[in-house]
Amino acid sequence: MNFSILMSVYAKETPEYLTECLQSLVLQTLHANEVVLVEDGPISAELTSVIDLFREELNIVSVRILKNIGLAGALNVGLKHCTHKLVARMDTDDIALPERFEKQITQFKANSNLGVLGTYAQEFVDKGSLGSIRIMPKTHQAIFDNLFCCPFIHPSVMYKKDLILSVGGYNERLKRRQDYDLWFRCALQNACFENIPEILLNYRFTNETHSRQSIKILWLQGLIGFNGVKALKQPIWKGIVAFFPLIRSLFPSKIEHFIYKIFKRFDPRQRETFL
Repeated sequence: MNFSILMSVYAKETPEYLTECLQSLVLQTLHANEVVLVEDGPISAELTSVIDLFREELNIVSVRILKNIGLAGALNVGLKHCTHKLVARMDTDDIALPERFEKQITQFKANSNLGVLGTYAQEFVDKGSLGSIRIMPKTHQAIFDNLFCCPFIHPSVMYKKDLILSVGGYNERLKRRQDYDLWFRCALQNACFENIPEILLNYRFTNETHSRQSIKILWLQGLIGFNGVKALKQPIWKGIVAFFPLIRSLFPSKIEHFIYKIFKRFDPRQRETFL
């Protein structure tokens, strides 16, 4: 089965991270037929040099946008340039493990109804500095039941292009959490979900990732969850729980962390400490 990889890069990204990311695509046991790389606004000469270094080997198709429009808009533009029915997402600072795409394609071959397929991930800061293992719900029903807590790691997913286009693509009004919103809309179209219970992505998790979200972003995140749960006619408590990160953020840091540790025990998405 042929497939495309969809990525977006913008000016502030780190050339070294992009190099590691693209190198991980070279080392795949099953290579993509194309890498659609959206340049979201002008990028640096250093980033351009990295892309050119891998262009021929990875069959990189550059899609250039004159000014930065944000991730959702960039992915929507790139999706229209993907020429294959299956599209794998990838972020430019993450690393795909060698068998990621081979195992995802195998799963799509085994289940023709599959619409969105994610994986587990290993958090890392830099090479040799590992964090927790992100464990997601595996089966369709478990994922569907836990959509309120976003049970996919976005850069790990492979999905059917037609499915994403049929629900309107990524919501460009959202600055963050575009994938959270997307999975609810896919569920409304009766999409079939799965996560491969293996670590197939190294997910970069830095101090910037840890930074506190604004009240506005957390409020919008809660609204996405609440409205999604309501649309799917799921128990209303799930929609209320979607506001938990907002409520938690209103407390001082020490209390916020304490509350987080307590409620993390009930989260269907788990993090296991790397040993």
